[in-house]
Amino acid sequence: MWNPRVITTDAVQNFLEKGGKLDYRPIHTPKGWNWELWAVQSNGAASPVISSKTGEARVFKSSDALVSFHMRIFPDAEGVWVPAPKSGQDEDTE
Repeated sequence: MWNPRVITTDAVQNFLEKGGKLDYRPIHTPKGWNWELWAVQSNGAASPVISSKTGEARVFKSSDALVSFHMRIFPDAEGVWVPAPKSGQDEDTE
């Protein structure tokens, strides 16, 4: 059986050059909202991007960190849309 490719943070630029896209998805943690980085292939298949340093899914713990990463990857970008959690998602940080 064929396994989908894992995209690491070191391979993001190459992934984008081959037609892939990045998606920032809000996730709820006990300390509040974070954003997980996802790789979206040209066929629509998506998977979390894995940090080359930690081996875990790449997570931004603040919108500032997300914007800084995006501006490093896309230096000519004039901005980035930071998605908010969909209404109805639990916002309690118990």
